[in-house]
Amino acid sequence: MGENANLKIQKLCFKLDKLISKISKAKSQQKKRLKNAATRLRGKIKYLVDELHKKTARFLVNNFDVILLPTFETSIMSKKAKRRIRSKSVRQMLTLSHYKFKQFIKHKANEFNKIVIDVNEAYTSKTVSWTGEIISNLEGSKIIKSRMDNRTMNRDLNGARGIYLRVLVDTPWLRDNLNLCIC
Repeated sequence: MGENANLKIQKLCFKLDKLISKISKAKSQQKKRLKNAATRLRGKIKYLVDELHKKTARFLVNNFDVILLPTFETSIMSKKAKRRIRSKSVRQMLTLSHYKFKQFIKHKANEFNKIVIDVNEAYTSKTVSWTGEIISNLEGSKIIKSRMDNRTMNRDLNGARGIYLRVLVDTPWLRDNLNLCIC
């Protein structure tokens, strides 16, 4: 997609943070120059995010017929009241403009006659995809282990498989109209 695009955006955001803190301490003429520099930096960040969106969307519509997108509620996740993530993570999440990306990929998919399905991700990491049992105390574990048959799987792979199976159950027309293999 862009070599380390996310890291470039993150570095520019940190640079912007430092610039903003300097603006508050600066006096008139220097303040004006720093504000102009901050505006230029915001433009660079916006350009990189747009480029990342376009390249990612193009890759997805060129390589897949069905694209599964999570219902990613950034506004709810970023509210301060019951937030479980740090402010730096929130800023980075909001900088990446997930809603804008979702709208863009839906537009591109429509243009290329592809299907985009919004999927609810609830419990997909906690549910063992091959037995259906829910593991409540996963915390930061990278693997998921079934208590029924003691098999293990990478947590991310298990979540992806769970999402895939949920989509097949929730949208029977997808299973019937596309020649999909249920693994």
